[in-house]
Amino acid sequence: MTSKITIRFYSVEKMNPNGLSLKQALEQIDGVADHSERQQQVTAGSIVRLERYAEDAGELAGEFTRVRNENFPFEVKDDGVDPLATGGLIGDGVAFRYRPSDHTLAMQYDARIVSPGRAMDYLMLFDRRGTFQITPKMDVENWHKFQAGGIRKIRIGIASPDHLGEIEQQGASVVQSFRELGAAYEAPVITIEMGMGNKRGALADSAKGLARAISAMAGIGGADLRSLKATIKPDDDSPAEEINLIDEVLSDKSEIALPRNDPDQNYELRRDWLKERLRQHGNN
Repeated sequence: MTSKITIRFYSVEKMNPNGLSLKQALEQIDGVADHSERQQQVTAGSIVRLERYAEDAGELAGEFTRVRNENFPFEVKDDGVDPLATGGLIGDGVAFRYRPSDHTLAMQYDARIVSPGRAMDYLMLFDRRGTFQITPKMDVENWHKFQAGGIRKIRIGIASPDHLGEIEQQGASVVQSFRELGAAYEAPVITIEMGMGNKRGALADSAKGLARAISAMAGIGGADLRSLKATIKPDDDSPAEEINLIDEVLSDKSEIALPRNDPDQNYELRRDWLKERLRQHGNN
């Protein structure tokens, strides 16, 4: 079965200089033989555990599982559907690979399973000495244009505005506006557009900080970002240009033929794919 899989790349930094390294945090959890004792409830309805971990050629590889104990899928038969034939729990996993030499994390991205932000929350819940900040790596070309030009207009669209995470101060008021509008009108998607209209000039530089903060929050799974576009006017006499920043988080997408019902082989294929892609992005 061919599946579309996305990898995103992040920089990892210890929040506490005296805290655990990512390697130490993962090794500590991996030392717990009973996987059920590794589980942590990260949010309501979201139970996460470290499923696999190994060192490979100086890098760290593994998989986080989201454990499901409710809302099981159906078993489909010729004459209809039956309850799933298991008395146990079920789960889905995301693979990851970490390169300590430059603190780069490559992680399979599927926020419905375990987002990178939730994975870091899980490590902290297991041991509060293991607290990490992750920052999405960006494709630089459009962001360089964005930073260099004056912003004439910016458009931000977010789904599930009541489920936004925290954001840096320059964007806090806008995020609060998203939450309040979503609650007031029961709107599943909110879009805000700010622009200069017919006036000359550009928006304040804080608009650039807002765009970067929201993009970073979405990159770690803290927001369901639907649109992030800006119209910029370069410093020279070039015409205004609209750039789409929503896909600028450094990522790699591919289709992989995964087995129908073999979790070990399934992981091994994704593990090897991450290893190759991390090697290719060695200079980013």
